[in-house]
Amino acid sequence: MTVENNTKKTVATTDGLAGTADPVTSTMQLFTEVPGFTALSFATAAAFGAFSLMLPVIPLAVILTTGSDTLAGATTMVFMAVTVATQLVTNRIIRRYGYRRVMLAAAFLLGVPTLWYLVSMDTASLLLVAAVRGMGFGSLCVAQFALVAHIAPPGALGKASGIIGLFTGAAQMVGLPAGLWLSEHVGNSVVFIAGALVALVAAGLAVLIHNPAPEPVISRPEPPLEHGRKQLRMREKLRGGTVWVLAAPAVAMTTVAMGYGALSSFLPATVKDVDPVQGASFAGLLLAVVGGAQMIARYVCGVWADRVGKPGSLMFVGQGLVIASLVGMVGIISGGLPLGWLLVFATLFGCGFGFVSTEAMLEMFMRVPRGRIGQASTVWNAAFDTGTGSGAILLGLVAAWQGYTAIFLVSALVVIVGVIAEIGDRRGRRRALSRGGKSVF
Repeated sequence: MTVENNTKKTVATTDGLAGTADPVTSTMQLFTEVPGFTALSFATAAAFGAFSLMLPVIPLAVILTTGSDTLAGATTMVFMAVTVATQLVTNRIIRRYGYRRVMLAAAFLLGVPTLWYLVSMDTASLLLVAAVRGMGFGSLCVAQFALVAHIAPPGALGKASGIIGLFTGAAQMVGLPAGLWLSEHVGNSVVFIAGALVALVAAGLAVLIHNPAPEPVISRPEPPLEHGRKQLRMREKLRGGTVWVLAAPAVAMTTVAMGYGALSSFLPATVKDVDPVQGASFAGLLLAVVGGAQMIARYVCGVWADRVGKPGSLMFVGQGLVIASLVGMVGIISGGLPLGWLLVFATLFGCGFGFVSTEAMLEMFMRVPRGRIGQASTVWNAAFDTGTGSGAILLGLVAAWQGYTAIFLVSALVVIVGVIAEIGDRRGRRRALSRGGKSVF
């Protein structure tokens, strides 16, 4: 394995957040002056494109082939369970094999195994392929954001993270409808082949990714990380370990992700109940609006964090937008108002979700030493995926008990838990500062 050494001549050092080069203020400079950033952006987009092509098609293909809704659900559950389990060990794998090899293997495992569906879609094949693809997706999610944090120049972590979110969001906006269109007009086999080919493109691009040596985990105090115009002070000792330090942003991420899981799973059925003729098509438009708004909001939030010099300033704004949008959707549906108004609240939800996801990630990166960036990425991804999966499952029980509109009200209440966690965390940091201790921001 070849690992590039850090030099002060390059803009993107392994320090990434606290390098010695001048801050990069231009988006174009990130692509032209940061080694491997362009390859990482396009490799990530291609990998998520392969994932998105097959995301809605595989459950549909399982139902059409086997006639079993239960098996379709089991396939998705195995995929998500293995994804989260893999995320927990990916940082260790990166330390052994490096970012380049992990990204290459992740892209390959995410897409190519679906070619087996051309041979067999029996129960064993479906679950085994789902597990292998989960390994690829889990390692991809952790590696991409951990690598961004390593190579991002001083003052550009927020923008760099936002750009990666922009690329992955765009890939999903194209991949999701493209997969469904190909499935309906050409056939599922073509989708599986296309997904595998796009995944191979991602693996090829991964060869060009910058491969910094992962920093060793150390316990001694480290220099503060530079973010934007201010020097951020790190805790000299992590309170109770990395997980505790990351608890508040993880709770914030999980709670809004639960709302996203419920929205993506049950909004189509909710709208179709109101409008049986056009409801399904309109629901697809709503989900596309959520994705587009989220994509733009993540970039805007990252740029804003760089400008103000610290993450977290838009966290409460994002949580408020998510709560307001969920309550607003209930009002539109329950009040019998025109469904067109749902476009407004879908936009608000996407913006809020984008703000919270970016702020939570940046807060986590700012709270750990550089040697633990991979762990922070693991926690963020696990919070995102666990929230999305549990939201779809647990809030589905609410739907069976009280109906679809109750899902959105309960989701709003769940987000309030994240608000409380953030308030408590910030009060704790203020108390620590008043006692002369060190806080993150």
